[in-house]
Amino acid sequence: MCAWLLGLKAIGYVDMVMMVLKSLVFPVLAGGGVIALSWLLPPLKKWTWLGAWAFGLAISVAVFGSWIAENGVPRVPVESREQWIGILAFLAAIYAALAALTGSREFPVPQITAILAGGLVALTPLIDGWSGGKGRTMFADMEVADQVALGLAIGLGYLALLGVAERRKGITLPFSFAIAFTGLALLADDAGWISMTFAIAAAAGTAFIAGIVARFGGSPSIGRGGLLATCVLLTVLPVATYRQAYHEIPWWAILLVAGAPLVLLPLEIKVMEKMPPWSQALLRIVCVAILVGLGLVFGLSGGQAGDEMMSIYQ
Repeated sequence: MCAWLLGLKAIGYVDMVMMVLKSLVFPVLAGGGVIALSWLLPPLKKWTWLGAWAFGLAISVAVFGSWIAENGVPRVPVESREQWIGILAFLAAIYAALAALTGSREFPVPQITAILAGGLVALTPLIDGWSGGKGRTMFADMEVADQVALGLAIGLGYLALLGVAERRKGITLPFSFAIAFTGLALLADDAGWISMTFAIAAAAGTAFIAGIVARFGGSPSIGRGGLLATCVLLTVLPVATYRQAYHEIPWWAILLVAGAPLVLLPLEIKVMEKMPPWSQALLRIVCVAILVGLGLVFGLSGGQAGDEMMSIYQ
């Protein structure tokens, strides 16, 4: 009897290890591999477009790979709301490629890119609904106005951080985004949504690897492509977590975590330029970490797993 129970335990541990490998470790390795090849391999480093796309492609690959490992390949038209996560992770990689193609072009190219990216996210559920999909919005309890706000948040976030992304090369943005994604993963875990926890953690791990690679790879920029893909994921993933699984969390707490990188905007001041580069980067990253920490303090203490919301997947 004891041997039988031990055997069941062993099977459980094996299943758990395999789940972590396929849903977290392998996606992070895939995303990290994209970053390492693009930013460190001399022949590929010469491709400016690839460098500007690499970060966005890497985190999109990590999130998409993690999500399909748990939920399978999403179908269009969608059959259940959680499939939107995989679809938008795939679209984020395409957005990143298109944004990277814009190079350093000025007005109105970035604005048009933001409108197209945000507008497509806002309109996709409507198109899917017309083709027999789930309906007019992506996630539970959302109205059309909420869907439009989702698209606006993506576009405005991209435009707001565009200057920072073009000026701050190296570790600042990768580590800042890694911290924000880590905070969102902790909120998803507290909500009891394991698939979302792995997907966001995969993005966090990939961004962390990108920060390390940037440190030793000549301080590359995440580029417009990397920024746009990140804005899509930093907007969609917390909204999905809140709407589908975690209604008890204060909305402003999750916004504080997801929007923490916006603190980099007021830090673009001349006083900072007088500091050594390493201390500038450290101060910026610490400020992002402080906001994420505050969001977690209020979010983790104020919310609880929404079993009723999660029941829509059963």
